[in-house]
Amino acid sequence: MDYENEVLPFAGAYKIEELSISSPNTGQTSDITDFMLEINLYENLFNSCMSGNLIVADAINLISNLPLLGNEFLTIKIRTPSLEDDPSAIIKKTFQIYAIKDRIMNDDRSQYYNISFMSIEGYEDKTTVVTKSFKGTTDEVVSKIYQEYSEFDRPIVVLDTPHQSTIKYTSNHWSPFKNINYVAKNSKGAKLPGTDFLFFESNKAFYFGSIEALIYFQRLNGPFDEYVIERNGAKMPRRILSPGDKFSGRRLPDEVTAIENIKMLKTIDTLQGNHIGAFSSSLDGYDFYTKKVIHNQFDFVEDMKNFTKTGPVSIVPETLKRNPLASKKYNSYNTGLYNDYGLTDEEDLPDGCTSNQLLTRKLNRASYLKSFENNKLEVLVPGRTDIEVGNVISILYPSAEPPNDDLTTVLDPLLSGLYIISGIHHKINSDRHTMNMEVIKNGLSSVPEKVEMDEEVENVS
Repeated sequence: MDYENEVLPFAGAYKIEELSISSPNTGQTSDITDFMLEINLYENLFNSCMSGNLIVADAINLISNLPLLGNEFLTIKIRTPSLEDDPSAIIKKTFQIYAIKDRIMNDDRSQYYNISFMSIEGYEDKTTVVTKSFKGTTDEVVSKIYQEYSEFDRPIVVLDTPHQSTIKYTSNHWSPFKNINYVAKNSKGAKLPGTDFLFFESNKAFYFGSIEALIYFQRLNGPFDEYVIERNGAKMPRRILSPGDKFSGRRLPDEVTAIENIKMLKTIDTLQGNHIGAFSSSLDGYDFYTKKVIHNQFDFVEDMKNFTKTGPVSIVPETLKRNPLASKKYNSYNTGLYNDYGLTDEEDLPDGCTSNQLLTRKLNRASYLKSFENNKLEVLVPGRTDIEVGNVISILYPSAEPPNDDLTTVLDPLLSGLYIISGIHHKINSDRHTMNMEVIKNGLSSVPEKVEMDEEVENVS
């Protein structure tokens, strides 16, 4: 097909290229494209797998004739017109159906119901147990667990390899995902100081990596795209915050990157921040074998300078009152099996000893993840199938003041800048595809004081 000449008729247009249900009981596969009323797909950085629901209008009693018993497979393939049929540009996956809800009979003998589904990997995880010991670098252990117990139709992408961290532990009837998430809490990559590793699934792949690594590589190679708030019909230019127009996403018409609604979910709360240790915290480690204690502290203003953030400017003012002892936690070492990794027998523990490294990783992980609690937005935008959770985007947010007479507008320096997408709700109905995205950031970007407005903007397809 000639995708280059294919036209995107409007922002949020989509093509359902496959929507079918397969029954393992009868071996039958049914196309349900004509029955679809609405598809909801959810992906999140803090969820190990995707999930969703499908609302159908069933006029042929498919629920009884197939039949739908709750263990069928749902295959979805959706593509934004003008994007090529490539894994990086489409949403395609087979899900496990696990529930039929809200079944309603209509007067004209049709019926409506809600089909709940999740990734096959996540469904299988609920009934799979792992009882064995693991030893090696954290990236090797995670790859082994995933490939042996979880891999079905898509690989896992492990970031910032080879890892510096090693691990040795016994899985005692844990599920595969519980094992991988346990390893995530003890992982450190090859280059970056952050230890905020997460295991999650986007609509493209499973990922095992830190948020810092996602931000680092996308700041290096260019963010995915730039989304813009346009007030009163004013046309704003696109792709101005990344030098040299360096963006990794495909260029679509400007209407696709227009923010239709925005909600401030969370802005800085200094009282809560001090309470949860978002600005400063401390962690003490006690070794049951050597009876020694290590103290470690983290200060957002000073220590976050060593980490890659969404912007170079700190979101926390240096004058903010904070105390690491206001949020203090304890950690124990060598409480059971495998006590060869913990503290040494030396009277004065040196910098760089094993226990100090472990304690620093735990404190860095908690502190970096908490750094996103200060700025969280929810934006409603037209849907597209080449975007995924974990992408870094730029947002242009005009200042709350009238545009200038010289066709320029001032950007809000606190709200404009780079964000990482932490969650996406894809909503696909008969009208269009929309995305409700949760975006977060832990650093402020340098933005231009004024942006020239365009009287007319030519769409780029």
